[in-house]
Amino acid sequence: MLSKQWGTPHLSGNTAEKTLDNARLEGVAERVEIHTGDMRQMPFEAETFDVVVSSMAIHNIPDAEGRKQAIAEIVRVLKPGGRVLVQDFRSTDEYEQSLGECGMERIYRSGLSFLIFPPVRVVVAQKPIVESKFEKLSTFSTLL
Repeated sequence: MLSKQWGTPHLSGNTAEKTLDNARLEGVAERVEIHTGDMRQMPFEAETFDVVVSSMAIHNIPDAEGRKQAIAEIVRVLKPGGRVLVQDFRSTDEYEQSLGECGMERIYRSGLSFLIFPPVRVVVAQKPIVESKFEKLSTFSTLL
């Protein structure tokens, strides 16, 4: 079971308060909200976010099925046309595959970057834009 609390060894002393302090220092505090929860069951409605970024987090889920569930949750909360960026030092091949299985498009997995330690890869993808019936009909009539 993963901890749903701040202060685990994985966070290197990071806290919600320090995160908000950083937001204040950058002048964006009014646009930042902190939500603590399980990334396999995010407390957000479907199609809420334009962008989801995960950095050095998903690998903390100990089993492949749980990591797959976290990727599916990312896809669920993305708006159509939304993008995801996952940076991690292991399991990025799983993330790439799971994103494809969830119907994501334009999936790219980088080579290793040694700019930080441990070396990481980045996986990016885009959620397809769903055409409305009207848009499909309009496209069809244009072809006629």
